Amino acid sequence: MMLMPRRPYPRWQRRHEAILRLMVEKPHLMRSQIARATGYSRWQVSRIMNAPDFRARYRELRAVIDRQLANRYLERLSPAKER
Repeated sequence: MMLMPRRPYPRWQRRHEAILRLMVEKPHLMRSQIARATGYSRWQVSRIMNAPDFRARYRELRAVIDRQLANRYLERLSPAKER
């Protein structure tokens, strides 16, 4: 039996993009710092970050960033092409 939260999580909104961007650019920030930077309360940031839509977008973005970093790393390891 799956329990539903008492209040539904917020659906993805364009203004959540600021939280997502901060989480990716500055992963060391705490939720209180993200709240201050975005104008949300800590409670709102927590609800947004735990929403299924938000988590899915974050996972997608992290996968893209991880692939880009891996490609850069592999380019540095490969021998330079002769010109």
